[in-house]
Amino acid sequence: MSYEAFIYIADLMGVAVFATAGALAAQGKRLDILGVVVLAIVTSLGGGTIRDITLDIHPVVWIANTVYLWTAIISAVVAFVVCRYVQYPRRLLLVLDAMGLALFAVLGAEKAIALDFSPLIVVMMAVITGCAGGMIRDILTGQIPLILQKDGELYATCALAGAVFYIVSYDYMNAQLVALIAMLIIFILRMAAMFADLKLPEFIVAGHKLEKIKKGKNK
Repeated sequence: MSYEAFIYIADLMGVAVFATAGALAAQGKRLDILGVVVLAIVTSLGGGTIRDITLDIHPVVWIANTVYLWTAIISAVVAFVVCRYVQYPRRLLLVLDAMGLALFAVLGAEKAIALDFSPLIVVMMAVITGCAGGMIRDILTGQIPLILQKDGELYATCALAGAVFYIVSYDYMNAQLVALIAMLIIFILRMAAMFADLKLPEFIVAGHKLEKIKKGKNK
């Protein structure tokens, strides 16, 4: 398989996975099938759209190739139908989100590197491509985005770590192997963060106490 074919297949897989995650995020939000499809499209294509606009790539990927859009729509419809009859684990959404993050972060880095941007921009595009769609999804469903949650596990940091590995190894290893390892790094880090509750250190000013969060109902 050529490297171009590998990237294309990985891109479509990322769209399908993130679209499914977007559809699952509609649970309990009283959305009809059109709402679910819109949420899936935004989740799966939002990050790539922001990346392409930022890098001045026109037309954006899903306009240039409507297969991406159809992949998102079909994935959303399948998820809508299947989830009406099959009960899925609560963690499935987070696992799919981690898979999408791994795929899209590396693909975002690959596109920026192919256009000969600096390492800093490559890392930024990896994070934007991997995280932006999920952020928009969370906002539309009334949730605080995972990347911004105070008590959330590592998220954008996983994409950053994979992107750094991709940049450092790009000139010294087979391109497909580098991409696969970078994706695996991101996915494993995200899984470890979820199940081991890994977090970045919180910003604390010397001499100031942390604000305590009161649990329970207000009385």
